[in-house]
Amino acid sequence: MIKLDIPYRIWIALFSFIFLLGCKKEEQNTFDFILRTNTMSAPLNSSSYLPIVSGNSDYSIKIENSDIATAEFIGGGNLNFGSIVISGKKKGETIISITDKVTGAIDEVKVKVTDFYIPFVVSNGDHPALIKNMRFYLVNNEKKDVFFFQEKDGKLELKQKGSYEFLSEDAGGIKIPYLILRYASDKDGHFTGSTAPQVIHKFDLRESNGQVYELIRVAFGANWDSEPIPQTKSSPIARMQIIMTEIGTNYGVQAYLDSPNWKDHIPSDT
Repeated sequence: MIKLDIPYRIWIALFSFIFLLGCKKEEQNTFDFILRTNTMSAPLNSSSYLPIVSGNSDYSIKIENSDIATAEFIGGGNLNFGSIVISGKKKGETIISITDKVTGAIDEVKVKVTDFYIPFVVSNGDHPALIKNMRFYLVNNEKKDVFFFQEKDGKLELKQKGSYEFLSEDAGGIKIPYLILRYASDKDGHFTGSTAPQVIHKFDLRESNGQVYELIRVAFGANWDSEPIPQTKSSPIARMQIIMTEIGTNYGVQAYLDSPNWKDHIPSDT
């Protein structure tokens, strides 16, 4: 009897385990597959993140033209559903098809790869052209384009196009960093028609966060000659902010790194 009792208990335990495992699988939740957007831009030689609003963390990804962009899934742990990381390789447009392997749902994203750019949004200041909520995008291309947008009814309206330049000048042994913006303006500094001659506007950047100098150096290859000394120290958790004072007018502008949600508004000729 002892020899028969041991296998009998083993069979009961094994049957119970299989039954409970089956119940657990039946109770496992699945989620609808939803992407944050179906159109987005990705800067050249950089990575952009397409958030997954809902999904099941197991995907297959197909790219219409892999010469233009690559894409891969990264998990988001217990806090979210993860993202699709899209890396721009060559300027152009392509379609990325993503399949949720659990539900079989398929969604597509139209991706436009543009020149790399840094978007800023004005948060405060008294400048006649760079008013609050004005967005200016500095594009890393040969023309050094800068685009100025104004938000209206949830959309961006192109107000002006110009060019930019970064430089530093010595003042008593201290390197002062400057941003030069060239755009059409009247004698009071307001935007004028794009066909009017461009005017040079020179901004002192010394009060900006220290991270801004490194961002500009890495993104645009700006040559500061030596590390600029900001008048304000940067906190590791501080919002990346550029603080600009226009030379000759003392107009001030405070702007911070803009949301990537506005990337679709970069003109196609960049």
